[in-house]
Amino acid sequence: MRHPTRAAIDKFNELLGLVEQPYMQDWEVECADPGRVDEFINCYRVNADTDDERFTLMSLILGSFEEFHGLNTPDDSTWEIIKSILEEERELHKDHIEYYSCWETEDEEEWFPITTLIRSVCQ
Repeated sequence: MRHPTRAAIDKFNELLGLVEQPYMQDWEVECADPGRVDEFINCYRVNADTDDERFTLMSLILGSFEEFHGLNTPDDSTWEIIKSILEEERELHKDHIEYYSCWETEDEEEWFPITTLIRSVCQ
């Protein structure tokens, strides 16, 4: 399974003004911000230059969108942008897609708020 890289995390911490504490375990969860999803997507389009950077930033985008979606009605236009990136770069983001799809269970109580949306990428 692929993971965010230190170099990419450092780059986006600086570009996006994210504060990472030494005790943080999962950067993409700890720095997730549901109010900044569109900003993170824009950064992906403009500043993510390598596969490691695109993979790392998509981790943050999905973590943030999941948090937003769990609290609000999803923004269809934002989801469509994320979905198109996932579809276009399916091989790069296969670990994200697999993780959030929760194929190991059909118990919806164990799913993420975005599992149904992510599963639509697989169809």
